[in-house]
Amino acid sequence: MSEWKEYKLGELTIDGKGHYGIAAPAVEYDSSKYTYLRITDINDDGTLNKCGLKSVSDAKAKDFLLRPNDIVFARTGASVGRSYFYDGKDGELVYAGFLIRFRLDPEKVCPYILKAFTHSQDYYDWIRAVDNGATRGNINAQTFASMPIVLPPFDEQKRIAGVLSSLDDKIDLLHRENATLEALAETLFRHYFIENPNPEWKEGKVSDIAIHCKESINPQKHFDEIFLHYSIPAYDNGKRPIEEQGQSIQSNKYVIPQNCILFSKLNPHKDKRVWLILDDVQPNTICSTEFQIVKPQNNQWLFFLYEWLTYKENYDEIASGVSGTSGSHQRIDPKVIFENGCPIVDDFTLEQYNTKVKPLFEKIKSNQQQMQTLTTQRDTLQPYLMSGEMKL
Repeated sequence: MSEWKEYKLGELTIDGKGHYGIAAPAVEYDSSKYTYLRITDINDDGTLNKCGLKSVSDAKAKDFLLRPNDIVFARTGASVGRSYFYDGKDGELVYAGFLIRFRLDPEKVCPYILKAFTHSQDYYDWIRAVDNGATRGNINAQTFASMPIVLPPFDEQKRIAGVLSSLDDKIDLLHRENATLEALAETLFRHYFIENPNPEWKEGKVSDIAIHCKESINPQKHFDEIFLHYSIPAYDNGKRPIEEQGQSIQSNKYVIPQNCILFSKLNPHKDKRVWLILDDVQPNTICSTEFQIVKPQNNQWLFFLYEWLTYKENYDEIASGVSGTSGSHQRIDPKVIFENGCPIVDDFTLEQYNTKVKPLFEKIKSNQQQMQTLTTQRDTLQPYLMSGEMKL
């Protein structure tokens, strides 16, 4: 640590200061327009939330394009301090007005190190220290520029970055592979059930092939048992023990059975709101009661039902049946899901379809498990490397 030195963020940038994003409204996503990066598009771990992305249509938008080695910070609200490091892999992004951009100088610092630093305990402590009193919920560009950062010599920065970025690259590759597999599964679904329907199939309802699981439990009343909370950020389906999350469960949760589908009853018309649960779910796995649990009466319907509830046209039909609002959230009544129409497909077609898609979903599950392992490895190594306790 004797060779480590303290810098200010501004000292590590090209022009020494931060720049505020464009003050322009978001518009519906359009691949012919620039993608708009807002605070809500940044996950807590600094990755891009690709669900619900918007575009920006403004004559000055090009002036706010991110360049590789840029890092942006949320400057206001409950997410103040949330960061996103841009390496170009997410395509062209225009950063919004509630973000502050710093252009890192690769001659002064290994840029990836700043990404790692903004997920360190030192960074979180600094955010808490400056985000109080008059500045609570609002950290300006000047304050961010003065942020202290303790770094090792440049050669060691590169070694640390090499180890951590290699893990990030593997995680990113698995995410992209899963996106491809999911797209292929959707293509097969469309081929079998949308583009080539059998006129002899009877028109039924989701309730004809699935049941609504509502077994609830309050973990606080079962002190002798360990519960796993099914965590569903937009980019992952991970499971973590509750005691590791530092959370106190104050209310009832639903018990998740094997081979089912979770359907969020909040904002059902936006983003990803349907998740597939296979037979690897462990006992005492629970989820929020904000989810509806749809379980097929027979497992042969599982993949069909997942895709049917995910398919856009069926999704829109379900979304049109929202039962009310809570703040900015639209809620859906469970009966709307189960009354949604669907064909009663013959067993032979289901068997053909399942034979093709089952390996895809099993590979997706395997990739998710690998991502969880790699993420744990990265998150375990990072604090030791960034504190100097472990030297490469």
